Amino acid sequence: MTYAGAANAEKPNNADTINFSVDPGVRSYLSSAAKAQGLDLSHLMQKVVEAYVIETGPKEMELVHRLAAKRTVIDMAQKNALDLDASGGFDAHFILNVIKASATDPVFVEAYDGATRPKDDSKQSEARSRRIRIALNQQLGRVIKRTVGAKSMRNENGAIARASATDALIGTYTLLTKPT
Repeated sequence: MTYAGAANAEKPNNADTINFSVDPGVRSYLSSAAKAQGLDLSHLMQKVVEAYVIETGPKEMELVHRLAAKRTVIDMAQKNALDLDASGGFDAHFILNVIKASATDPVFVEAYDGATRPKDDSKQSEARSRRIRIALNQQLGRVIKRTVGAKSMRNENGAIARASATDALIGTYTLLTKPT
């Protein structure tokens, strides 16, 4: 089966920006809905569009499976962020802690693998997988931060403070703080 955009579906991180106008009331409603879900407006819109592809795309299409796995990963990480925050587990390394906690769940690990690994094992696929992991990890960090109302910590030069991990699904992450 062929479908429109088949060539671009294999390039998930050559992201395209779509601009369109909506009624101000629609934007206001969606902004409120995004905030209630711990997302920013662009993440909510991405979620809505991806849900449409998952629901209407051919079930055998790799993109459909990858997007469904990605949604599972993001939803689980978001829930784990809320749970960890509610239990008093917020600290500067919150993103890393949420990812590590999530990675103890076999469902999360399987979904992460499904979201980031192309079907074939060629060198080109490994490079593609690396790009997908980077994009997903960045999105996870943003969603985790937004979910708990945290802000990026700044270093003495005013730049966003980052840290590295060697024993987690993520390699680098932003240090967080919560406004007082």
